[in-house]
Amino acid sequence: MMLGKRSSRIQQLVLDMWNDDTEAFTEIYCLTVDDTYNYCRHILGENDRSLEAVREIYSIVIKNILKLKDPSLFDAWLRRIAFDVCYDRVMAEGRTDLYSLLHPEEIESLSFFEREIFFLHDFVGLSDKDIANALHITKRHVEKSLTNSREHILELRKLRRA
Repeated sequence: MMLGKRSSRIQQLVLDMWNDDTEAFTEIYCLTVDDTYNYCRHILGENDRSLEAVREIYSIVIKNILKLKDPSLFDAWLRRIAFDVCYDRVMAEGRTDLYSLLHPEEIESLSFFEREIFFLHDFVGLSDKDIANALHITKRHVEKSLTNSREHILELRKLRRA
């Protein structure tokens, strides 16, 4: 399905879900589950863990679909949910060595996109190329976001010391 057509279809399906159309959820799931699974697989690595995350993600989607104010933002909203679920799972596993060196406000001060790339690179250990593939962006964009994130964190540290 062409991207524009897919986007329009998803928007209509969100509207249908708002009106309690259960078949709309099935269709939206079919249109988005492969990308969601691949995203989780990049972060979590294992098939079983990724499938569990996908189940949790779509459970959140069903419960919270009415909180989505603009149907055109569904894909971004879904990715945000996927990131949050995967992030929570990685942190719950105790893979927090790097996180303990950072102040929470440093991470939270980054934009969602910068935080996502920073997390995938420095916490999960994905390469720039793998991140670019997972997020459907250029490797150069990943590199630039990492540089900006690190510069921002260093600037915050300088301000705290002053």
